[in-house]
Amino acid sequence: MAGPLEVVLVVLLAAHLLLVDVAMIGPLASAWLDWQGRRRGDTTFDRAGLLLARLSTWGLTGGIVLGAVLLAIRWRLDDGAYFDAVAVLPRSRLWFAGFELLFYFACIGAYTALWRRWRRWRFAHRLLAVAAATNLLVHFPALFVIISVIGQRADVLAAPLDSAEFRRLLVDGEVFSRVVHVWLAAVAVTGAVVMEIGLRLSADAANAQSATRLIRGAALLALVAALAQVPVGFWVTLELPETARAPLMGGDLMATAMFGASLVLALVLLQLLAAIALGDVGARPVCRAMAVVGLIVVLMVATRTRAERHARLATGARVDATLSAAILDAGHGM
Repeated sequence: MAGPLEVVLVVLLAAHLLLVDVAMIGPLASAWLDWQGRRRGDTTFDRAGLLLARLSTWGLTGGIVLGAVLLAIRWRLDDGAYFDAVAVLPRSRLWFAGFELLFYFACIGAYTALWRRWRRWRFAHRLLAVAAATNLLVHFPALFVIISVIGQRADVLAAPLDSAEFRRLLVDGEVFSRVVHVWLAAVAVTGAVVMEIGLRLSADAANAQSATRLIRGAALLALVAALAQVPVGFWVTLELPETARAPLMGGDLMATAMFGASLVLALVLLQLLAAIALGDVGARPVCRAMAVVGLIVVLMVATRTRAERHARLATGARVDATLSAAILDAGHGM
């Protein structure tokens, strides 16, 4: 079995992804809630939109903090392939990433601060949220998926990438399928967060009816995203290199078991979301749906981590010797 730091890495990475998911889609959902609230004259939607905008800001802040912790853990684990992959990226991409984070905070900060002030300029106000969300959606999933992918490709790690090669990787089948997978996961996670916001607002009897509509709408959004993940999940699996796909298909029983469990939980999630969208908006089904979303993310991160270790070993990328031996021993002993 992998060591304690490897387990901590998986849990923190799952938490990091959940926070960043809300940061990516939260501003778009907030703008939609603002539009719905003003169109209907519904203050519950308005309050939910403002809460979600604030959560988006804190989501990215927490994601950055956890990202720094994750880097420290990878360094402690001597995850050579990961740092080799970062080293071959064009330096301009790393500089742009810093500016893009500042741009996000500037846009979402202005969007939140001006929520009550730009009443006559709502379209321009919502554009701030759209700018923040699309900036994050377009740049960061692709960047980190590329780091993950090239960490498994010894030929790519042989020389630094130039800007043209980086752009070619953006349309690589494995990269693009995984980016779409991340986008849909972010929609589902944000839908679950909006359901929880609606549940809190429903505690006030005056908001109960509006909160019910909010919860059902959020569940429907999450359900559509979760359903779309079915074909996209097959696409991702088909695009994986054989060295990463084999552990999921029986080459490593632990990876296969976790992958299978995540698929079963995905079916459970679909049933829960469908029930909520049809009107079962109590605290128990909403909390169950949120718990299942979190567990699916943890299982998928653990599966991906294990599969990537196998792929790096097969391609000769640098990984920590202790972890490599643990993975091989676990895979051969099951």
